[in-house]
Amino acid sequence: MRQFPASPITALVDGSPRYNLGESYGPHLRVADLLDPDELAKLAALSLGYASSAGDAGLRIKVAGRLGIGADQILITSGAAAALFLLGLVHGDGEILVGRPCFPPVLDTLQGTGARVVTMQGRFEDGYRIDLDAFEHRLSAKTRLAMFASPQSPAGVTITRGEVDGMLAAMARRCPEAVLLIDETYREATYGDAPPMDSFAGYSPQILTCTSLSKAHGVPGLRIGWLTVPQDGLREQLRLAKFNSTVSCGIVDEFLASRVLDRADQVLIARGGLMGGARATVGRWVARTGGRLQWLRPQAGAFCCVRLNPDVFGPQDVRRFHDRLAAGRTVVAPGPWFGDSAHVLRLGLAYEPAHRLEQGLDVIAGALPH
Repeated sequence: MRQFPASPITALVDGSPRYNLGESYGPHLRVADLLDPDELAKLAALSLGYASSAGDAGLRIKVAGRLGIGADQILITSGAAAALFLLGLVHGDGEILVGRPCFPPVLDTLQGTGARVVTMQGRFEDGYRIDLDAFEHRLSAKTRLAMFASPQSPAGVTITRGEVDGMLAAMARRCPEAVLLIDETYREATYGDAPPMDSFAGYSPQILTCTSLSKAHGVPGLRIGWLTVPQDGLREQLRLAKFNSTVSCGIVDEFLASRVLDRADQVLIARGGLMGGARATVGRWVARTGGRLQWLRPQAGAFCCVRLNPDVFGPQDVRRFHDRLAAGRTVVAPGPWFGDSAHVLRLGLAYEPAHRLEQGLDVIAGALPH
């Protein structure tokens, strides 16, 4: 029997901390926020059969319209996590290059498909920017897929067009048949009234993107995400992999996801205001620590990356810090979850209300070794 490794995400999903500053999204929407009486009647009349293996046609049109590409390039998936699993299945005959730090289950999922995974490590002190020389060095003639997130977790740093151009050029030299996936799960989770960075969907025939409604829109209970795939043959292989693993997404999930997209702009504006205030609160809090804590100001995503200054705190200090947080029942996401340094932690900005965020930050400050 295959043994699956325990996931640190379980602590966030199944636990009941006093202060949860480990989550990567804001407050959840309710079904009542999405449906007026007429739409509720439509939901009640919905026939609970199988959905389309490619995803509901109307939902794909709405997704494509927001991205400026054709609906035929969209494959609806059971969240972005399922999209990553499908990519691992289809590209498991070669090497898959993954940028780290990354979403914790990514490596386990890919390795579980039998793929050979190669990693490239980003660093806090470099602002998690893409090192193009290191990227090209990690590619080989066996590379089938390269996977990077923009914005990246745990820091909320976005990849630039120049970096993507450099990555595509390196792939053309080393593995011209390979494709580049940009995970854009947090792209629309911006701060204040800042517009999101343009999607990389449609930017190049070699680029795939994935995202979901879980994070930016606050509906992780709807297991709906999507892949954009410009290559017809690859898209069909991914659709067949989806059909043979899950048949389709849930028809109720797709119905409600369509209503989320109908209200997407107002949902994102409201959440942007909340996140802008939270980011400012965390920035002031870090400044008050007198250099004991360092952070990277996130560009998108309801979280930020904070580091216990390694010039001040040693490994034993870091262990004591996390022990004190556990005693205070306050959850953060430690850097090793993401393949990062133990001095690093991801701090959720918007899951807790403003007053509870401040209380949780006080607990974190009190847990710092003196």
